[in-house]
Amino acid sequence: MNNACKTPETEKPSLVQRILTPIVVLLIMLVIVELFLQIFMPLPFSDRLYWVPDGHVKARLEPNQPVVNTDGNNVYINRLGFRGPEWTWKPASGTLRLVALGGSAAFCFQVSDDEHTWTAQLERLLEERLGMPVEVANLGLPGYDLSNSKINYLFSGRALHPHAVLVYHTWNDMKFFRPLDENDGTPWSVLSGRAAIGTNRSVLTRLFRRLQIVRRIERVTTRMRHTDRENRYTSLEKEGERAHAPVGKRAWKWFEENFADIVAFAKRDGVLPVLISQATLAHPDNMDDKACRLVISNDFVGMTLSRLAESWRRASEIVERVATDTDTLFVDGYNAVPHDLKNFKDHVHLWDAGALRLAEAIADALLGDGRFMQLADEVRRGEDQRR
Repeated sequence: MNNACKTPETEKPSLVQRILTPIVVLLIMLVIVELFLQIFMPLPFSDRLYWVPDGHVKARLEPNQPVVNTDGNNVYINRLGFRGPEWTWKPASGTLRLVALGGSAAFCFQVSDDEHTWTAQLERLLEERLGMPVEVANLGLPGYDLSNSKINYLFSGRALHPHAVLVYHTWNDMKFFRPLDENDGTPWSVLSGRAAIGTNRSVLTRLFRRLQIVRRIERVTTRMRHTDRENRYTSLEKEGERAHAPVGKRAWKWFEENFADIVAFAKRDGVLPVLISQATLAHPDNMDDKACRLVISNDFVGMTLSRLAESWRRASEIVERVATDTDTLFVDGYNAVPHDLKNFKDHVHLWDAGALRLAEAIADALLGDGRFMQLADEVRRGEDQRR
């Protein structure tokens, strides 16, 4: 038989080709979808903050890093690794300077831009009402608790030569209440702050998270986390003793002494201390509001929502008591901001409206205090001898 007359059979693709072809097609389709989303349906993107080691506190933000929030606006990180403009080590003559200590609730990543943090709005309000230059240096960093802020004041706040220091804490300290009560000795994580340190992402991961497809996946997972949080809340309510148990004396003593320490440091430096109770969505009025429960992370502190709300109220009373016992100016931030979703993103982080309400409450308290007004007059006349 003459084989030359046979029609050659089509060569079958190899196993590698059969595997690679659909992958290549899928990648091409993903690129097309990504380009379409980037051009026609872009979602806002929020950067992850990048941390660097520090010799005094657990860590601080990498100086001058480019950061964009969920509104697509820049968050300016200055050369010292804090949010806000650059500051000289000493305020200019005739300029009143305040420093703010706190965690993410002071950092205010959730507000629309740098000008809408409560510290920036407080600066504007004080300048307008006092008729003089005012600086409010925001030294708050996400994850910082009172013990971190004490060190932050000693090595950063003090070096900026402030006239007054604002202390705004509660939530990050509550994360340590259960460990403090349940251990014979103070947990190392409390002393070091390591339990709340930010985790850096690789460059590749940071670029990957900027993809529009990834952003949409993250939105879906965020909704799932909210649902999971509601389920965990329900579980906490059923757990019994531990989740329902009141905060013990040991934790409250630690909380109270940390506030008193900062007051003592400030007064020793001739700086006016101002203690502010922290505003919150975790309020007794919200116990049965599912929309609120979905964004209150009470599981982070090992408490039922009702126990968290009660503990927050008591924490605010302790802040006020420390202020009274030490003859220190107190601002009732807890009651200054309405406990609703128009002012809060979650249990502690403020939207623009909430930040303004807090700034107004602080400004009113400062301007109504004789010591602060005397200090402002001394600075205005250039007679401040403590700088």
